Amino acid sequence: MTASADAELRDALSRDDLTPEVVQKLRNVRDVLDRDSQATLESFFFIGDEPYATVSFGDVDTADLVVFVMHGIDTTLADLPGWADVSRRLCADTIRACVARGTPRRVATIAWFAWDSGTHVTALATKHATIGSARLAVDLDRVAVRNPTTRTTVIGYSYSSTLLGELIAMNLAGEVHTAFSIAAAGVSHAASASIAMSISLGGLELHATEAESDGVAPLGRIAQHPVDPRDISGVIRYDSDGGPAPAIDGGTVEGLAVDGHASQTSTDDRGVEHPGYFDPRTQAYLYLVARLADLATAPR
Repeated sequence: MTASADAELRDALSRDDLTPEVVQKLRNVRDVLDRDSQATLESFFFIGDEPYATVSFGDVDTADLVVFVMHGIDTTLADLPGWADVSRRLCADTIRACVARGTPRRVATIAWFAWDSGTHVTALATKHATIGSARLAVDLDRVAVRNPTTRTTVIGYSYSSTLLGELIAMNLAGEVHTAFSIAAAGVSHAASASIAMSISLGGLELHATEAESDGVAPLGRIAQHPVDPRDISGVIRYDSDGGPAPAIDGGTVEGLAVDGHASQTSTDDRGVEHPGYFDPRTQAYLYLVARLADLATAPR
């Protein structure tokens, strides 16, 4: 981990003026780092009383591909363990997919908890997404400086797809030429136009998906960001509803359908499982890994 981030986290854990909720968030960060020797605390800071952090898996400085994994609304460091598991698995599975192709590559993923994603109410506007996109742009630039030869991609889920749209609309995407929009809360008309323009000029490849059973994502598209990225000219649509998918180790498998809007799989009180978008058995996740492996192994 970076020395400054490590010191900030250590100092925060030694404080006696924090609420139990904040202390638990800090412990979540510490626990994620302690569980994986390849996890690195890239940044740690407070805005007011709320802590934020970014945690990488794999070596960002030497990776052939760096993947930013972004969460949706109502998500804080209280939720970091689950997203850390997603990011860690995505890193390992992409590496496996590259090896299966006979082209081993170094991959790093970043669980990006460096923004305030807001609530169901604030998500009707673009304010949090716009501010978040400016913060993401800084971190994208830092990666480009640290590792000038890497490819960088961004995965937007739910409201962070709105953030992705703002990033592109404000021309802050830098070297991000491939991105993913999953269960989007929508993008603004200005962002839609910018995305279509970038695609037409060959500067962007955007993949987008949403499950038929997802009744939440469309609700995000009723206010200031009403455009479904799947409807933008040139966007590559892919399926989340179950069916053939590229197996990580080669060949094809039957991927599961995503059930609902959740990023991660849950089990209800009847014992029924509801696969989320990042469940490794789903068609959506397997497609994502295959495309990341494409990106990592593509000729330069």
